[in-house]
Amino acid sequence: MLTKMLFAILFSVLTTLSDGMFHSTYTTDIQADIASSNMAVDSFITHLQTEPLLLAEWAFAGMGRQQDSEKNAMYLKWKYSEYNPETHYSKLIVDVLVDDKPRFKDVTVECIVRDTMINEVRDVHVDIFYSGSLLKQAYGNFHVMPLTDTKSQMAIDMHVKFGWFFRIFITRKIYRETIDWRVERFVTNLKMRAEGNIPSDAYWHAIDSQH
Repeated sequence: MLTKMLFAILFSVLTTLSDGMFHSTYTTDIQADIASSNMAVDSFITHLQTEPLLLAEWAFAGMGRQQDSEKNAMYLKWKYSEYNPETHYSKLIVDVLVDDKPRFKDVTVECIVRDTMINEVRDVHVDIFYSGSLLKQAYGNFHVMPLTDTKSQMAIDMHVKFGWFFRIFITRKIYRETIDWRVERFVTNLKMRAEGNIPSDAYWHAIDSQH
């Protein structure tokens, strides 16, 4: 029992809430070298900047509608995307579903990526600049670093402040049920790709069916 508790503490998403801002962190070790981890992150950035809808096929696999109704208190349905090479902005069009029903349609989400490397630690910063009524402020960082010649580490540090409607609706409990596990699943999808496995909706459906 103690081992299970320690595992849950060490390997689950940690989220705090202050002044309406949710701050989530998650770290995982990858059984692959740093080159493989960087290739997985490269794939994420390339798809985000060129064909964001492709991310639904692997990076966002298993993060949509769930069999568990509590996890469907809020989720996004991806509809359209485009990339502006002059401004480096990626624009996504999504529907926001609340309690499994479309609450806001055709919400625009625009973001930009900055990628830096300092002392073998890669930092990928994603800023969301405009998202209508969905978000007031959102940004996040991926940190990728080598541990050994055959092992690396990936971490995510994410800040989200919702717009006025969602700030009333999304309590800490709802955030945990709808967002926290998606953060962990997203990083796990990148981890799987780095380790040579391709995540998919079918894979996560099979995993969820076991619970």
